[in-house]
Amino acid sequence: MTFGKRIKYGLISGVLAAFFGSMIVFVLSESVRMIALTGLIIAAVIFGITLLVEVLLEGKPSKVRIPVFALIIIISVLSVFSYSLYTIGKRMTFPCTSDEEAYEELCDMDGAVIEIDEEGLSGWRIPASAVAEGEPRPVILYFGGNGENSSHRVEYILDNEKSAFLYENYDFVFLDYPSYGNNETPITESSLYQFTLDAYNYVSSLETTSGITLLSYSIGNGPAMYLASQDDVELDSMIMLAPYNSGYDLYNANLNIFYGPLRLLVAFKLPSYKYARNVSCPVTMIASTDDEIIPYESSRALFSSLSGGSANFITVEGVLHNDFFTSPEIISAIMNCLEAS
Repeated sequence: MTFGKRIKYGLISGVLAAFFGSMIVFVLSESVRMIALTGLIIAAVIFGITLLVEVLLEGKPSKVRIPVFALIIIISVLSVFSYSLYTIGKRMTFPCTSDEEAYEELCDMDGAVIEIDEEGLSGWRIPASAVAEGEPRPVILYFGGNGENSSHRVEYILDNEKSAFLYENYDFVFLDYPSYGNNETPITESSLYQFTLDAYNYVSSLETTSGITLLSYSIGNGPAMYLASQDDVELDSMIMLAPYNSGYDLYNANLNIFYGPLRLLVAFKLPSYKYARNVSCPVTMIASTDDEIIPYESSRALFSSLSGGSANFITVEGVLHNDFFTSPEIISAIMNCLEAS
């Protein structure tokens, strides 16, 4: 086949691939459309580079052409693999959920719950049921798991009698992470940390706030640990459910390859162990030996990093990751921690 025909067939193939690729991207859900589109762009760039190299190497001997094209193939595969791994990992860590139905139902609960709609913050506050309006009361500031948005979790708490202790003598506040619920801030590790500071400043600015307890679960433990480590943050206590040592532990628990250079593909490093060294408030960690998402060893490693204030580690057995809020043993432990704070 002549060089001109190779270019012609190459261009036709590229156009057809772009057309069908665009059609596939169009019908995908919005949550994965950008991933697919970026992958398509990468493929187009690689295709363009291949054509350019074909032009530059026209007439060159095979011993020159073959190694060059082999190198292009290797780089292409590594690029697509790295991009896919980075993006999928990011989406799995923070899937950015919302629940319009739960949001609408909470909006109809006049007085039972208060919507929070501040600059850069969205979420809900459940006023303490046993405290008179306007009277001082402590606040539970909750940082939830990666699949939780404020509307869904707050609706669950209000509908579940076993959760009533969370807002009996406390205000319960759950604010959406960036890109969750009605929070339109793009989510990055830095925006997540800034969110925790904004959330703390909001809660501490309430006239009725007499103290703050952090309650964190799963992925929320990393941001919570960062907040607790800041010098100008004052907390009564921290209660951490299914804590982890770092984001690397979370990634490796799903796919045990993130070591050495591959650590660069971890979008959310979340080095809880580093921030734990500067935490001075009382901390209680609750971890399950049967947690299939957060390795129990990772929780223990984080506990060993605490160096200031009182610390308590509670081990439970037979509780899966998504059953923490239905486990009588864990609920009892949370209640005891709140009574002691």
